[in-house]
Amino acid sequence: MLLLIAIAVYAQHTPRIVNDFKEGDLIFQVSQSNQSPFIQLATNSPWSHCGVIVEKGGKVYVLEASNVVKLTPLKKWISRGKFGKYKRRRVLNKPVKIRYAKYLGKKYDLAFKFNNNKYYCSELIYDIFKDQFGIQLATPKPIKSYHVFGLGKLMKRRGMDPNQKVVAPCDLL
Repeated sequence: MLLLIAIAVYAQHTPRIVNDFKEGDLIFQVSQSNQSPFIQLATNSPWSHCGVIVEKGGKVYVLEASNVVKLTPLKKWISRGKFGKYKRRRVLNKPVKIRYAKYLGKKYDLAFKFNNNKYYCSELIYDIFKDQFGIQLATPKPIKSYHVFGLGKLMKRRGMDPNQKVVAPCDLL
């Protein structure tokens, strides 16, 4: 009986992955990183991290900017998020191929700046869709337009300017 209860509890907390992901789908999660609560506070959104689905060798991965830009197996990426919850957005209803090789290994951009050969998660997706498909998924807006009250020290330490334009994960939904 105890075994059945343990299996039921495990099943409730194991992420259920929908198998209809397609290359080019955007995927969002509640990250468990240290900066996640600040992103959630500033954007008033639970979604603090994102990536784009790519297929390689018949397997599904998430191209993400984490400590570096890398491919993470989809199931691992989902399980790394808080409670295994995720949200998917399909931008294009036609088959696409993401050209991602030039991004792999690029450093994570803690200052959230465009055009510095580093990437934060939503910037990576924004640049890919703009460059490869001519689609601007969001309009970059100044950091100060988000709820950044009380984050001045953190922003200064990271070299962020309140007037610099950014794209947050929730802007891509």
